Amino acid sequence: MLSFQARTDCSVVVGRHDENCLIVNSCCAVFSHSNQSCLLLDALFFKFICLVYMLLCAISYSTYFAVSYSGSLCSVLYDVKLSEDCAKYCRKIALIYTCLSWMNFMMSVAFTTYSMFFTGGYLDILIAPVKTYINVSDLFIPRIAICFFGFYMNAAWIFPHTMGFMLAKIFSRQYENLGDAFDRTLRRCDERRLSDSDVETFRQRHQDISMNLKQADDLLRFHNAGAFCCQLCIVILLLYVLIFLRSRAADPVVLMMHVFWLLGASSGLTLTTAGGIMVNHYVRTSANFIPVYAPWN
Repeated sequence: MLSFQARTDCSVVVGRHDENCLIVNSCCAVFSHSNQSCLLLDALFFKFICLVYMLLCAISYSTYFAVSYSGSLCSVLYDVKLSEDCAKYCRKIALIYTCLSWMNFMMSVAFTTYSMFFTGGYLDILIAPVKTYINVSDLFIPRIAICFFGFYMNAAWIFPHTMGFMLAKIFSRQYENLGDAFDRTLRRCDERRLSDSDVETFRQRHQDISMNLKQADDLLRFHNAGAFCCQLCIVILLLYVLIFLRSRAADPVVLMMHVFWLLGASSGLTLTTAGGIMVNHYVRTSANFIPVYAPWN
C-alpha cells in the first residue's frame, strides 16, 4: 500500500515537472519568435527609412544639379538686386548657415563611420546584395565603399536644404527692406500721401522681387515638395523605431545616431516649412500697401 502511494506521488511530481518544463519551453519559444519578429521589423523599418532617405537625396541633388548646370538658378540670382545693407545681411547669414551645415555634415560622417566599422555590422544591411550574391570573406572594402556613398548622400541632403532656406531669407529680406523704405518715404511726405512716381517705383520694385521669387519657386518646387513629404515620412518612421524598437539598438552611440537622424529630419522639415511660410508672410504684408496708395484706385 505504501509502495503504491509512493509510486503515485512520484508520478504526480514527475507530471508537474514535465508540465512546468512544457510551460517554460513554450515561453522560450514565444520569446524567441517575438525576438525574431522584432529583428525583422527593425530591419524592415530601417530599409524603409533608407529608401525614403535615398529618394529625398535623389530629388534634392537632381533638382539643384539641373538648375545649376542649365544656368537657370544663376540667371535668377543675377537678376536679384540687393542693397548694401541687404548684401551685408546675406553674407552674414550665409557664413552662419555654411558653418552649421558643415558641422551637421561632419557629425553625420562620424556617426556613419562608427556605425559601419565599430558596431559589429549594424549597417551591413546596406551591403546585403554583396553578402548575398558575392562570396566575400572580408567586408572591409564593401564597407568603405558604402561609407563613402553615405558621405555623398549626407551632402546631397544637407546642402540643398541650406541653399533653399538661404534663398528664402534673401527674398524675405528684400520684401522687408522694401516695406521699411516705403514707411520712411511715407513719413517724409506731407499729409502722408505719396506721389504717383513714388508709388510706381515701389510697385515696380515689388514686381521685380515677386518675379524673381516666382522663377526661383518654379525651379525648386520639386525639391521643396519632395523634401516636405520625404522628411515627414522619415520623422514618423524614426519616431516609431525610437519608441517601440529602441531595445534593438544596444549600442548607445547607435541610439544617439537615431536621435541625431530624427533631429536632422525634423530640422530639415522645419526649414522647408518655415521658408515657405516666411516668404508668403512677407509677400502678403508687403503687397498690402500697393492697392491702397496706387494712383489708379
